[in-house]
Amino acid sequence: MKQKLSQRRRRFRNAREAGAVAVEFALVLPIFLALVLGIAEMGRAFNIQVSLSEAARQASRYAAVHCSEAGYSPASAQAAGVAAAPSVALTNSNIAITYTGTGSCADGNDVSVSVSYTTPWMTGFPNLIPGMPAGLTIQGKGVMRCNA
Repeated sequence: MKQKLSQRRRRFRNAREAGAVAVEFALVLPIFLALVLGIAEMGRAFNIQVSLSEAARQASRYAAVHCSEAGYSPASAQAAGVAAAPSVALTNSNIAITYTGTGSCADGNDVSVSVSYTTPWMTGFPNLIPGMPAGLTIQGKGVMRCNA
């Protein structure tokens, strides 16, 4: 008799706790999803940042090495930057090239390249937060000494 009473209490307690588990799950799930989606967004942003830095470095290197050649134009350096970041949909207009000193690529001057790219959020989750921008703007910079 005592054993049956103990089993009934255990079953009753498990039935009460089943509702508690559902409530705990409902409380923890939004926090877990926000964490996972945040990790995914930051990973993608880091990937784009690395690509833009590589594009800026390649464009500045191309400009520094080839600026003294007859067929050189800033558009060719921009094209080298676009080609260096195939995972990002860059265009020549995303890449700005400037020179220090006399404003040209002469010996002793530096060529500075800035790459800017705006992308929408991958998950759309930040759009649910009031005040968050609709997209993420990421920049990469590269500087090389001119070899004219």
